[in-house]
Amino acid sequence: MTRKKSDMAINIKEMIFELVGCDFKGEVQEITKDGVYVSYKDGKATVGGGTIPGKCRAYTLLAKAISEGKREIEISEKPSFKSVGPMLDMSRGGVMRVESVKKYLRYIAAHGLNMLMLYTEDTYEVKEYPYLGYQRGRYTLEELREIDDYAAELGIEVIPCIQTLGHLEQFLRYFMGIDGSIKDTECDMMVGEEDTYRFVEACVATMRQAFRSKRIHIGCDETNGMGTGNYLNKHGYRDRLEVFTEHVTRVNEICRKYDFRPMIWSDMYFVYSAGENKGHYNTNIQIPQRIVDIMPDIDLVYWDYGEGESTYDHYRINIEKHKQLTGSAIFAGIIWTCGGFVPDYRLTCKAMHPALKASVDVGTDMVIATLWGNDGCETNQLLGIPLLALYSEYCWRGGECADVDIWRMIKFMTGLTPELSDAVSDFFCDSESMVNPGKAVLWSDPLINLLSYNYDLEEIEGYLIKGLKVIETNEHTEYFAAVFRAALDKCRLHMYFRTKYKAGDREYLRNLAECDLPKMIADFEKLRDIHCNLWLVDYKANGWERIQIRYAATLERTRYTIRVINDYLDGKLDVIEELEPELFKGTTRRYRKAKDFMYTSV
Repeated sequence: MTRKKSDMAINIKEMIFELVGCDFKGEVQEITKDGVYVSYKDGKATVGGGTIPGKCRAYTLLAKAISEGKREIEISEKPSFKSVGPMLDMSRGGVMRVESVKKYLRYIAAHGLNMLMLYTEDTYEVKEYPYLGYQRGRYTLEELREIDDYAAELGIEVIPCIQTLGHLEQFLRYFMGIDGSIKDTECDMMVGEEDTYRFVEACVATMRQAFRSKRIHIGCDETNGMGTGNYLNKHGYRDRLEVFTEHVTRVNEICRKYDFRPMIWSDMYFVYSAGENKGHYNTNIQIPQRIVDIMPDIDLVYWDYGEGESTYDHYRINIEKHKQLTGSAIFAGIIWTCGGFVPDYRLTCKAMHPALKASVDVGTDMVIATLWGNDGCETNQLLGIPLLALYSEYCWRGGECADVDIWRMIKFMTGLTPELSDAVSDFFCDSESMVNPGKAVLWSDPLINLLSYNYDLEEIEGYLIKGLKVIETNEHTEYFAAVFRAALDKCRLHMYFRTKYKAGDREYLRNLAECDLPKMIADFEKLRDIHCNLWLVDYKANGWERIQIRYAATLERTRYTIRVINDYLDGKLDVIEELEPELFKGTTRRYRKAKDFMYTSV
C-alpha cells in the first residue's frame, strides 16, 4: 500500500532547537550530504544529512557544540547500522497516547535514529475480532495512521510488531474448547487450524492499512507451551521444531500476500534445538540442518538483554550465527524499563556496551532498543529516552564509541548525569535482572513479610539511602524521590516490626501506629498521585486501574496494620497472628511480580 505524505510540514531546525533548548540565531545553510555533516565557524553553520534523521542529528550536534561554547567544529559521521531505533511495549498494561509517541519520535529523530517498532500483542483494532484489545486502550486504525504519518515526516520507519502465535493470553481468555477454536494453551494459538490463520490474516491486513513499512515483526517468541494443550489432545505429540516451522511458513505466506517481509524473535528455534544446552542463546546450540533446510525466507531477531552472560564474545558469536542462518543480522538489545518504577540505567549500559560493540564489529543490519513494560508498565517508558543515546552514539561513532561521548549526549539531550543515573539505578540494588529488590520491598505487605527468603533488608536500605541522597540534590526528580521514600519506609518497617513485637517493645509499636505508619501512608499517597498524573499525561487511562489497585491494597493493608497494632496494645488481641510464624531465610532472588510480595496465594 502506498500512502501519500501528509499535509503537515515539520521545520526540522525549529523542532530540534525547541527540543534541546537552543536559541541560536545565526545563519544555517542546509546541504545534502551522506551520513551526517556539521560545520560551524564565525557564527555560520552548515548542516547536512543523507536522510531526515541524519539532518536532525546534524542540527542536534550543532546545538550541542554551541551549548558547550565551541567556536569552530567540523563533524562528519557515517552510520554503522542501516536501521536503528526503539521498540515501545504497548501491551503489558499501558498504551501510550499518540502525542506521547510523537514526542518519542522527535527524540528518535534528534538522535539520528530512523526506526520505531510498536509492540502490540492485542492493543490494536481489528474490526473482525472485537475482543482483540477489548477495554485495554487499543489503538484505532486512525491513531496508528496518525503515528505513521508523523513518523514519515521525520523520515522514521514505523514497523508493526505483533504476535501471531504466543503472548496472546489477553485475547485467548475469551475462547473456550477445542473444536473450531484458535486456542492451544492459555498463551498460545492452535497451530494448523484454519481459524488461526483467518485471525492472523485479519491482523496482518490491518497492519497493512495502518503502516507504510514493508517490514513486519510477527513475534513467535517464548512459545514454550505450543503443541502441549488442545493441540496435543487433538493431534498427539509432534516434533515441535517442525510444527513451529510449519506455522511460521504459513504466516510468512500471509505476510507476503500483503507485501510485508516478516521477522520473528529467534529464540524458539534455539530453545527447541537446545537439548541439554541450557539458555535460549547458549553459544553451543545448533539448529538441526533438517530444520535449516525448511526454514522460510524470514529475518531472525536475536534478542539478548544481558541477564546472565553479557560478554562481547557471547554477543558476537550469536550475531554471527544469525548472520550465517539468514545472510543478515538483527540484534534487539534493551533499555531496562521492565523491572518496575524506574529504569535501570546502570544495568542497561553494562549489558549493552559489549552488545553494541559486537553489533558494530560483526556488521549488524538492524539494532532495536526494546523498552518492555512487564507487570503492568509500572515504569513510564519516556524515562528511557536518555539511553537512546547509547544506541545512537554506537550507530554514528562506531565501535570505538567512548562512554564519555554517550554521557555528554545524554546530559545535553535530557539533563541526566552519570551520578543521577547511578542513584536511580540503586533502586535495583545491583540485582542485574528484572528481579527488583526495590519494587519487592515497595509492594510488600506490611504485616506478612514475604521478603526474608529472598532479600537482605539492611543491604536494600543502604542502597535506598545512598540513591535518595543524590536524587534529593537534583532538580525535577520528584517522582524518583517519592519512589525511594515509599520503598525506604516499607524496608524499615520490615527491618524492625517483627523483632520489636517479639521483644515486647510496646513503645515501638505505639510509635509505629501513631507516627511511622501514618507517615508511610502519606508517602505512598504522594507517590500514587505523582505516578497517576504522569500516567494520565503519557498513557491512555486503561491500565492504570491495575496499578491503582496495588496502591489501594497497600494503603488499605497499612491502615489495617495500624488497627491490628492498636487492638493488640489495647488488649483486644492476645497476639498479632501475622507476626507469629518464624521466617525462612535464603538468598534466591527469583520473584518478579507485585503479587509475589503482596499476598500469600498465587
